[in-house]
Amino acid sequence: MADPKRSSLRASIEKLLGHLAPGEAASGEPSLRLIDVATHALDSTLDRWVRTPASRQLLGALEHDALTGPGEWVELRARLGPAGTLADRATFTLGGLVVAEVAIAGGPEVHAVVRAPEPGVYPVGVELSSASGHLASALVGQRLLQVTGARPVVLFHAALLLAGEVGSGPALASLRALVAAGFELAYFDIHARNRDPQIREALAAHALPAAAMLTVSTERQDLSNMQADFGAMFIATAVRRLRGRGVPITMVVSDEFAASLRGGPSAVAFLTSDAALEGTGSAAFAAAHQTLAQAFHEQRERADRITWRLDQATESELVAGNDFHAELDNGRARERLLALVGAARRSLHLQVYIVRPDEFADRLVVALIQRARAGVRVRFMVDALYSETEVVGRNNPLLLALAAEPNIDVLVLGRIESPRDVDLSRLKQRDHRKLLIVDGVHAIVSGRNVADGYYRGFDEVAIHDHTAHDRIPWLDAHIEVQGPLVADVERSFTSTWREHGGPTIDHAEPVRASIPSAGGVAGRLVIHRGLADTHAMSMYEAMLECAERHVYIVNDFPIVTALGHAIRRVLARGVRVQLLTGNAATRRSDGSFFPAPLHRTLFELMVKARLEPLLAAGVEVYEFVPPPSPLVVARGGCIRPYVHAKVMSVDGLVCSVGSANLDASASFWESEANVVVQDAGFAGALEATLATLVAGSFRIDPLSPYWTSERAQRALVATLWPDNLYS
Repeated sequence: MADPKRSSLRASIEKLLGHLAPGEAASGEPSLRLIDVATHALDSTLDRWVRTPASRQLLGALEHDALTGPGEWVELRARLGPAGTLADRATFTLGGLVVAEVAIAGGPEVHAVVRAPEPGVYPVGVELSSASGHLASALVGQRLLQVTGARPVVLFHAALLLAGEVGSGPALASLRALVAAGFELAYFDIHARNRDPQIREALAAHALPAAAMLTVSTERQDLSNMQADFGAMFIATAVRRLRGRGVPITMVVSDEFAASLRGGPSAVAFLTSDAALEGTGSAAFAAAHQTLAQAFHEQRERADRITWRLDQATESELVAGNDFHAELDNGRARERLLALVGAARRSLHLQVYIVRPDEFADRLVVALIQRARAGVRVRFMVDALYSETEVVGRNNPLLLALAAEPNIDVLVLGRIESPRDVDLSRLKQRDHRKLLIVDGVHAIVSGRNVADGYYRGFDEVAIHDHTAHDRIPWLDAHIEVQGPLVADVERSFTSTWREHGGPTIDHAEPVRASIPSAGGVAGRLVIHRGLADTHAMSMYEAMLECAERHVYIVNDFPIVTALGHAIRRVLARGVRVQLLTGNAATRRSDGSFFPAPLHRTLFELMVKARLEPLLAAGVEVYEFVPPPSPLVVARGGCIRPYVHAKVMSVDGLVCSVGSANLDASASFWESEANVVVQDAGFAGALEATLATLVAGSFRIDPLSPYWTSERAQRALVATLWPDNLYS
């Protein structure tokens, strides 16, 4: 019987040759035809070759396996080879049944987003055709969609099965024992090289059950050359993501990562292959995991989809009984912050990323000193790097003024004591949170640092054609919290304070029950702790995956690869996405730059370069334009400033405001805090504000002279700028 893999490959090569060299493909002498020479020469290495990057470039191929629960949205993606230039339509199949037909838009890839069918393992196929229906090519390779059912799922580290790997024999025994005990299997690998071909060969050689093979790749692209091990973090993220999609993972088996994953999702066991083999010797072991899987399905059935996704993705908890207010006006934000500080009677806790000596910072420092002298205990926590304090002998005079007060404690995070302490990892692992907690009952979670640009209104600054960029305010946002969720915000502050050796806090640890209800709105605090997790990125991804109608995003940082893919998946489902961004170097109304440091202009070009594929995919991108002001006399009468806000809102049902950008730094390196509000009234009101901002802003037309005139500069900067140092 003919090998189906070889037959598929032969057919693909033959169709391609039929277009590129008709005479060769039509030759009546099989022994002389290139098709035979090629396929016979490959022989037993055929399957491995099909999976190499070179063959995918030549023939086109399906990109990855997928693992999900029934009814969930799932992306099917394929890379197009030369045959893609000869076709204008792609047809995706699952188990031979057509599930999607999509137009080929001219890019290197084609993808479809479909609902997952009933539980099972489905071969994924793609055929390319022309408008006349003529088949141009069937893409090669075997990719699977695995839709899990009721059984507990084991995510097994497939590298254990590779020849030469220590423990491959016991690993195989544990794998067979898990199958015999009734577990459903899926495989994963995480490595600097793509080992997919070797792993597929090992699975086939051992006659193991067909299952999805997951590899970490997209996030890793944003962390190249960083000299750090992200394996455990990525596995924990994958487990949370898959559980959010309805996959009842109850166990991960990995000799390499089991120890470092102890802090992963609490409902999942992280075992070595030896421990898994030992466990299968007891009937109670499998029964316990079946009970866990059953409880998983019951909890998912009871929860609404937004709550479930966010619970799984961020390990946060939805808290009822709160009142929230989002503030995007800098002037009102300034007055509210100073009013809250002035009203403090017992304690003031502040955490910020940057303190920059200027007028607003002086006002805040004076207000804090006044409250401290009135008997209020003030604790001020600040990241060292961009506040330029305790950095190679440098100190910020504002922080010295605070520290001199007997009733104020100042704690500096991430000190850099000497040039020997400067390395890339240390520079990137910063604490980016901005928090204010007043008397344990009022809180602000913010994107704003302590400087004029964050707290000065656009109608408060005189702007002419030669006004410097750093004199022009930025659009930013904070969210004010009253109610039981304030306890979570204060707990974030106090736990960080204690972890970094701050002076003793004499009052009890805050608890939600001690704070009375302030309203009827539910929300959650999502904390991302640097390299320990990816909660900020996972929060945004979970919100995007819940979108059905529209998404608002307000941010002006380079969108991390994983979230870029999530946005494109949303667009493929017909969801409208509007992005309100700005200009890292402020522009006049005609698109020209105000005077700005070179690094701001280069950063602006790099951020916009990362928007190119999103624009092409259908994202509506707007550059923020503040309302007209008589103080703006620059040509055109209006400005397009920087946007520092970090806001997302979905379907008028759920929204997020806080410190986390949608970039790689916030996704992986920095510690962040965001409040997610799950309330139609609040989210709807916020979206009305965002709609007004969008309506008055400048929409980017990718065909306009403004956009095309800088395309070459953007491409050059994106190529040369070090991705890991952009923020």
